[in-house]
Amino acid sequence: MRHKRSIRVIESLLRKRAFLCVFLYVAVIGVALPINAAAYVDPGTTGMLSQILYVLFYGALGVFLYSLRYIKQYLANAKQFLAKLFGARK
Repeated sequence: MRHKRSIRVIESLLRKRAFLCVFLYVAVIGVALPINAAAYVDPGTTGMLSQILYVLFYGALGVFLYSLRYIKQYLANAKQFLAKLFGARK
């Protein structure tokens, strides 16, 4: 019974946005800044890291290009509104 209660408590904490942000921050810092850093990097690690960075880069590029369409649409609508407001002739 106690186990089910602790699971419910953890689930309610995960639902809270602040806890999730803190958890992700601590997880990223824990992974990015190890306490005992070694000078040796396994040769296979660079290939894995480059694949992850490629995916992140192209994912961010895709999101940027996708949002660029909405920015262009917003600017076109704003231009039409201002033209109509100030009585511009075509």
